[in-house]
Amino acid sequence: MIECLNTEIIHQIKDVLKIKIGEEVVLGDGLGRAAVATLKQINKKSLDFSIVTILPTKKDDKRVILYAALLKRDNFEWLLQKAVEVGVDEIVPLVSERTVKIGFNEKRWQKIIKEASEQSQRHIVPILRSVQNFKEVLKIAKGEVWFFDPAGDHLDKVRIKDKCISIFIGPEGGWSENEIQMAKDQKVKLINLGDNILRGETAGIVATYLAKNIF
Repeated sequence: MIECLNTEIIHQIKDVLKIKIGEEVVLGDGLGRAAVATLKQINKKSLDFSIVTILPTKKDDKRVILYAALLKRDNFEWLLQKAVEVGVDEIVPLVSERTVKIGFNEKRWQKIIKEASEQSQRHIVPILRSVQNFKEVLKIAKGEVWFFDPAGDHLDKVRIKDKCISIFIGPEGGWSENEIQMAKDQKVKLINLGDNILRGETAGIVATYLAKNIF
């Protein structure tokens, strides 16, 4: 028997999902371990579960890190939520030369990522890093680096050689000429997402999905 005392989880199961006694749910620790459990008892400040079966650990050889320039609040929060749903493993918010909105609420971001992980039944909650400066992180980005810009090569020229992919997505006004030159100097892949110009949040989600599931 497992007792849950977390008030957020209790609220979600009782009031949002409206799970009833006898129904099954998937419980996870956010680090990869998960199990199917039956809700046995509902109390005011706790829930009791009985483990039905331990789920096998999901193996994922590919790691995708999203370096996303800060956007206006609602747009960036939407990007966080959807990037988690399509499979991102790590998110690094960026301040770039054309970043308009620099205010942020890291606690709220963590909550969005956690809830999106639960909704999409991910056993591992993606890592959220602190806000970084573009110039500093470009030089230390891990694995194969994709720098998305309309002037880059088409996706059909992309060939993956590394199990870790770092994706760079710019702000509302796009990357500055200086930042594009910095990317070229680092000899990273400059890639576009087709003929249409996408909003920052849309580009981040599409690029993450492609990196995680297609290439």
